[in-house]
Amino acid sequence: MTDLTDAQLITMIRESLDSPALLVLFERYRPVLYKLQHHYFIPGYDNDDWNQEALLVFCRVVGRFDCNRRRSFGSFYRQALRYRIFDLIRRTQTQKRLAGQLAISLEANRTFVIETVPDRRWLLKETLEVQEAVATLPTRLSAVEHVVFGDLLQGCSLQTISHGRQLTLQQVTGAAYRSRRKLRELMAE
Repeated sequence: MTDLTDAQLITMIRESLDSPALLVLFERYRPVLYKLQHHYFIPGYDNDDWNQEALLVFCRVVGRFDCNRRRSFGSFYRQALRYRIFDLIRRTQTQKRLAGQLAISLEANRTFVIETVPDRRWLLKETLEVQEAVATLPTRLSAVEHVVFGDLLQGCSLQTISHGRQLTLQQVTGAAYRSRRKLRELMAE
């Protein structure tokens, strides 16, 4: 059946939509679906939805296609499927439907809301804790660590600190590591 022409398969399908010729011809033109599927996005549609819509359009196109015209079946199907995709995108983007789709239940999605919506009170608390830790950190740092940490807070790179303070890069890197470790320990307390 795969060696039949499009016109022969279309004739068989018009006689009976239950004909296996429908799936043979549909598979022959599946690349058209794949190309449009990768080119357009329909919110809320998965592969099964795309296949179903494509098959519905395919059945309608088979019934309307005129084999005597110069236009190929593939281009006729591609155009009809593209128009259907445009209709579906328009439908999903209308304001009436969009408002209903965006509404979510806070109770049903409690975990999602807790994990994604930032709580400003926690951010403020964390900021204050960091500020307090940075303020008490100098008492725990050595002189070299104190200088290096201060320069890091001002946005200097390790190389800049090394040249500006006449320290080796290894000394600066070690001091930066130790000061960060001490800050983490202080934050953990």
